[in-house]
Amino acid sequence: MATQRKTILVVHSGDPADIRRLLGTLGHIAVSASGRRAALKVLCTVRFDIVLTSVGGTQPGSDCSFVQELRLAAPGTAVVGFRQHGPDAANDAWMKECDATIRAPLSSSRLQWALDFELRYFGN
Repeated sequence: MATQRKTILVVHSGDPADIRRLLGTLGHIAVSASGRRAALKVLCTVRFDIVLTSVGGTQPGSDCSFVQELRLAAPGTAVVGFRQHGPDAANDAWMKECDATIRAPLSSSRLQWALDFELRYFGN
């Protein structure tokens, strides 16, 4: 069962080129944003089906997490979090706010599983 083509915003603290390439091989359209502020600006102008992010915690001086900010900027967009390193309390808190999660290392099978099965009823 293959997913329909999705538009995906990638928010990653490292180089997102490999992730964009991987999503492209799966038939999706991927755009990257460098940082929280850029991601929120893009979401205010372009509609995405999914936000794939490795960034999600609360910034100092902020009342809500980045995942909550994404939801405010783009209601109806699925948020998929992926973890770069092992579990810790800070990661666990924001990862629980996501609609789906993927553990690193990212692979086509892990991405496909999240898009096909974890998000299959999203928005219904």
